Amino acid sequence: MTMTNVVPRGDTVLRSVLHLADLAPHEGGYQWRLTDGAAHLHVDVPDSPSAVLLGVGAVLHHLRIALAAAGWSALISRGTTPSDPTHIASIRAVRQQPTTEQVAMAAAISVRAGEHADFSETAVPWTVLNRLAAQARGEGAQLDVVLDHETRLRLLRRTKAVENAGVVVVIGGRPGEELAAGAALSAVLLMGTVWGLLGCQLPVRPNVARQVIGPDLVPQVVLRLGYPRT
Repeated sequence: MTMTNVVPRGDTVLRSVLHLADLAPHEGGYQWRLTDGAAHLHVDVPDSPSAVLLGVGAVLHHLRIALAAAGWSALISRGTTPSDPTHIASIRAVRQQPTTEQVAMAAAISVRAGEHADFSETAVPWTVLNRLAAQARGEGAQLDVVLDHETRLRLLRRTKAVENAGVVVVIGGRPGEELAAGAALSAVLLMGTVWGLLGCQLPVRPNVARQVIGPDLVPQVVLRLGYPRT
């Protein structure tokens, strides 16, 4: 008897990729529970800080990408319930063919997690930056490149990096949309890795970052992106 037609259950696949989801940039404060054939994501406390929710958004995106590369789509139901305000999302897996982009991003998960941000002074092309901005928009957030030299220096303050190396970007979103900003952070870092970029988070410094994205959005993430020094 051959086993070639045996398809694993969705909850088995979910269990197998949770370690990849946990490689997303996050500050902890969450936990997984596997019940009823689904993965349930909970925060440790109700009304968790924005930084925790941002990380949860990145974890969910990593999970979506890892599932997609394994041939599954993630059906995500978000939101808390009155009976359990710590519940953030339920994820079920259904069969679906991955795209080439999803496979490449999934391969970048473990690569990105081990990299050190030692930037060269090679400029990042605008074609690449525009595609990263499209990744952020696809997750419901906005990515803006910091063009003003003085603003850039203020965002880089107290960082150990070559002043002219890499590019600084700000990811912003609507108030209360930390999960979307976290997903955008994950998407930008993974796709940036696919294109050979390093990426590291910088302190947000809201008063400075808001000058980049405008008054209607909340600055959630500041990233430095660039090519590695060889």
